[in-house]
Amino acid sequence: MKSDIKTFKYIIVGAGPGGIQMGYFLEKNNKDYIILEKNDTAGSFFATQPRHRKLISINKKYNSFTEDEFNWRHDWNSLLSDDPSMRFTCYTDELFASADILYQYLQDFAKHFNLNISYNVAVTKIKKDSDGDFLLSTSTGQIYKCQCLLLGLGAVVPEIPDNIEGIELTTGYEDHPLDIELYRNKRVGILGQGNSAFETAEYLSGVAAFVHILAKQPVKFAWETHFVGDLRAVNNNIFDMYQLKSLHAVLNPRVKRISKVSENTLQTNHEYDYPNASVPGTLKLTREYDFIIRCTGWKWFNEELFDEIKPQTWKRGKYPEITPIWESVNVSNLFFIGGAMQGNDRQASSGFIHGFRYNIKTLFHLLEEKFEGIPYPRKTFEPLDWDEFLNWMYQRFSISAALFQLYGVLCDVLVLSEDLKQATLYQELPLKHIQQLDFKEQHVLFLTLEFGFHKFDESSITFLGPSDPVDTSCAAFLHPVIRHLHKGVTDEFHFGDSLLARWDRPHGTGGAVMSYHYTFQKWLESKLGLNFNLPEPVEGGSYHKWSEEEIAQWQQTHAASTSSHPCKRPI
Repeated sequence: MKSDIKTFKYIIVGAGPGGIQMGYFLEKNNKDYIILEKNDTAGSFFATQPRHRKLISINKKYNSFTEDEFNWRHDWNSLLSDDPSMRFTCYTDELFASADILYQYLQDFAKHFNLNISYNVAVTKIKKDSDGDFLLSTSTGQIYKCQCLLLGLGAVVPEIPDNIEGIELTTGYEDHPLDIELYRNKRVGILGQGNSAFETAEYLSGVAAFVHILAKQPVKFAWETHFVGDLRAVNNNIFDMYQLKSLHAVLNPRVKRISKVSENTLQTNHEYDYPNASVPGTLKLTREYDFIIRCTGWKWFNEELFDEIKPQTWKRGKYPEITPIWESVNVSNLFFIGGAMQGNDRQASSGFIHGFRYNIKTLFHLLEEKFEGIPYPRKTFEPLDWDEFLNWMYQRFSISAALFQLYGVLCDVLVLSEDLKQATLYQELPLKHIQQLDFKEQHVLFLTLEFGFHKFDESSITFLGPSDPVDTSCAAFLHPVIRHLHKGVTDEFHFGDSLLARWDRPHGTGGAVMSYHYTFQKWLESKLGLNFNLPEPVEGGSYHKWSEEEIAQWQQTHAASTSSHPCKRPI
């Protein structure tokens, strides 16, 4: 047993993509850190997961536009670095690449940047000493101490439902046999409703007699919610086969019990409620399967690691409860990185590499500010030339990958001096964090990209053209939102959406159907009390305003909308 204590300012637990991304920033800036990894390679989770080896993170290399920052929007697997050779896009042209390639990439990344990783060191207990520093016991007997602890544990353990009797009879997604012959002409039930369930169904659908996905609630589609963790189209062929009556099915029963009725046969007892039937009641059924595979997700927190201190969690311990800057809400200086960052973001992409790489970059700068006294990076416009700023803003909205991937989560912040002649810009800060700060009587602008489909009654899949080009508050697809704050009062301006998610000047070169430059500047004038001496806009352009006669003609042949939502989908 080793009795000495090794001390570092920063300790990262886990050499997955989150851990080595933070390690990159710490190494590059000569910080005092170490990464403790329980296995013998970086990225070891991807040695076996996802089980069927196809990633759902896109690797789109060819995007017409030449700006490197823009192309990061469509590279969902690379970690941030200053070396272009260490991009995942250098490894394969496949749009949905094999997890084997990602596993190799993560190992190469850790070696290339010479990250300070101690392998085969499993952290067994975490507590705090009397000074508030963390003490980490490990499998080697070595004790480590740090001021700031960063947990990059990844998907820790499978989440196993506790409300299904006999759940132990199922086979886990994480280690179910991949030999396709085992499933030939067999009856397969799959518990779950996420990508792992549908990925498994896709894998088996060609050989199984039938595959039934047993979802506990209606399935959410990523193309509907715009949350990349919901069901992706690359995995949803089973829906097609279900609706075309090809024996496979997606069902929504309440599974109560799983029992073994013979050596090779399992049986479910499940129910469907009919509260709106002519005779309300519950339908109680049984069904036999040769295999039942549990695909019910992962937990992103391991409560067994903690001794004396107990970080709060939510959703039955699935996620750590964290602040907008990814710190435990009740254990100071404990931060979560990697996939666990989705603990405060279930709308954008914080649970995936293409999202949390930007969160980690931001967190690194926040840690520098807190623990090293190094101010968060900023840019000063002095004197403030509004045309220069607006040119910068349009380019920023058009190419930023961080605002694009973490829509409504990260924002750029422009803080104006009282005389409005100077401004300070802070980039890629958590919107919820910034909104908690007191700016006193200063004018502040928050810049984000956001969706607007929540304002509509119609499904997003039915939007096959631009949103209302006149009323930009009804922009549906991803679009810029500028919020103005002054003396506690907030107002916001929305740009129209753009086919290519660009708002370049001159407008139209990046997919925007109209220019909102004049309207935005008039709004800005009203908020700041300025006069830009704007020339009146020229009538005309690509939008033809209907005459009274054309409006009447339309109304004669089309029924009026009955939607109660504030915005109406274009026809």
